Formats: sequence, structure tokens, C-alpha cells
Amino acid sequence: MSNDYLEGNYAPVCQEHTVTELAVTGVIPEHLDGRYLRNGPNPITAIDPRTYHWFTGDGMVHGVRLRDGTAQWYRNRWIRTPTVARALGEPAVRRAPTRTGLELLGANTNVLSHAGRTLALVEGGITNYELTENLDTLGPYDFEGTLRGGYTAHPKRDPDTGELHAVSYSFGRGNHVQYSVIDPQGRARRTVDIEVTGSPMMHDFSLTQHHVILYDLPVTFDPAHGANIVAPPVLRAPTRLALAALIGRIRLPDPIMAIVGVS
Repeated sequence: MSNDYLEGNYAPVCQEHTVTELAVTGVIPEHLDGRYLRNGPNPITAIDPRTYHWFTGDGMVHGVRLRDGTAQWYRNRWIRTPTVARALGEPAVRRAPTRTGLELLGANTNVLSHAGRTLALVEGGITNYELTENLDTLGPYDFEGTLRGGYTAHPKRDPDTGELHAVSYSFGRGNHVQYSVIDPQGRARRTVDIEVTGSPMMHDFSLTQHHVILYDLPVTFDPAHGANIVAPPVLRAPTRLALAALIGRIRLPDPIMAIVGVS
């Protein structure tokens, strides 16, 4: 069975590469000094094309380093989640335990630099990771312990202050999303839990000079519909309760959230 997310331009890259002194067609302006990075899902192991979705692939970051009119290197690296490390036969990359979010899949959606750090990002209360200048994985990242329970893949940078503004949703926050401001030094200086009407996948928001605009959209996760699909009739009531907790219709109790790593 074919799967559009496993073919053509979406086909997984099967190896990591390091290429130096890249050949250039044309001219690279000498004032360009930095890296061009991209992140995306790239499954590391064989997967079933009948069930695979793009959102669930392991994260892989690609980068090109430009300096002095040259392309100094190209690298692509899988983000070393525990799953990826096991697949590569490597020890897991871990730092001191932090409640950085759920390790359900890799940080496979975005990559940016902030406060001198390179961050691989994902949504839904999933763990974010810090990378080195050369794209090797340092480990999970929670903004120096100031932001817990995951972040978002799509923060917005204030051009005047250099701060990162974000609205984060996760499966454990109940009918709330979290607005946060990360200062230029890489620490959360403000977090606010905001009640919304359901459990939306709040993928984006708008930032103006004086306001943050949330999109509390009518498309939400529906635990009743999910239970009717996955459970036999006798188990649908408890399944609805469990799914409601998981997708945020009710807030999971703090002791449970502490166990799974979300606050």
C-alpha cells in the first residue's frame, strides 16, 4: 500500500551525512554568516504505510553553514530521542531528569535559535530538544527549568524585545492553553493558563504590539467519537473518560501529571 508521506519528496532519508566545502553554483554573498536549518519527520525504522502519518515521524534536522562566501558544510542528524538512540545502537542522550513533556515522538516540526541555543520543537506537550551548533543532540530542554509540560512548534519573536511569545496546548492541561513569554536569556518570565471552550488543537495565534490573539476554534478533539471507534459498547463509558483526560476535556490530577511529566 502506498503512502504519500513516504514517497517522493517526503520519502525518509536513510542515513546521516556530513559534507564539507560544498560546491557552489553562482555566488554566495560574503555578508551571509550563519546556518540555514530545517526540521521534519523522518522515520528511522520500518513502518506500516497503512497507518503512518507525517506528524508521527522521528525528527531529523538538516543544515547548511554559510560563511565568507562559502558553503562550509551540510549535515543531517536525527534528534536522539530514546527511540532513535535505541535504533542507532547508542546510549540514550539524557541530562538531569526534567519534566519536559511527554516522550511520545520526536521533536519533528520546527527548529530555531534562541539565547544562543538551537532548539528542535514540536507541539502537543511533547518534549523539545536542544542541539549543538553542529546539530548533535544535547538532550531535552525546558528553558532552564522555567517551562514545563512541553512548548509549541510555532512561537513568535517580538522584533523589539527579542522575546519569544507562544501559546501551548497539551493532552494534560484540561480545557486550558498556556501563554508564555521567554526572555532573551532563554528563561520563561511569564506564564498564564487560559481557559478555552473545548480541547482544540491550537496550532497558531497572532501577536500584535499590545495583544495576543488566541484562536479558540470549533474543531476540537471528541472523546465520545473516539471511544465509539476504538472500544466495544461495554467499555465505551470508561474509554470516553480516559480519552477525555488524555486529550484535555478534563485536567489530569497533579500526581498523575507528575508521573507522565506534564504540569
